[in-house]
Amino acid sequence: MIQFETSILIDRPMADVAAFLADPLNLPRWQSMVLDIQPTSAGPLGAGSTFATTSEVMGRRLEGRLQISHYDLPEQLGFSVTSGPMSVHIDLRLKPAGSGVKLGVHAQGEPGGALKLAGPMLERQVRSQMEANLARLKTVLESGAA
Repeated sequence: MIQFETSILIDRPMADVAAFLADPLNLPRWQSMVLDIQPTSAGPLGAGSTFATTSEVMGRRLEGRLQISHYDLPEQLGFSVTSGPMSVHIDLRLKPAGSGVKLGVHAQGEPGGALKLAGPMLERQVRSQMEANLARLKTVLESGAA
């Protein structure tokens, strides 16, 4: 199992950060692993909304299904990958910090198939990518590009 926590400070109002994170269609703008994402459920965005994803992990192209597991804005948001070769759950927690927000990330995943053999190496790569992705998110949001 892969599991880790990390956080970052973002100098933007909490409501802006929450709104950007709450829309999974923004994932390719800051998550380097996500190549494409398309909605697969109707209705307003919220817990239970689903999306088809195309990602790349360790040079492998992966098709999956992402679901919003909880949607308690502006403080919390959760995503689960519910199909594909690796089950993943990510919890995002937002807390006011000065003029911005502290974004905490708790990630947990269970590789399957051939990815299971790459456990420790995969965990290091996923953690490193998540930290780089958070830095990218900070840049996107603080530059006003969001």
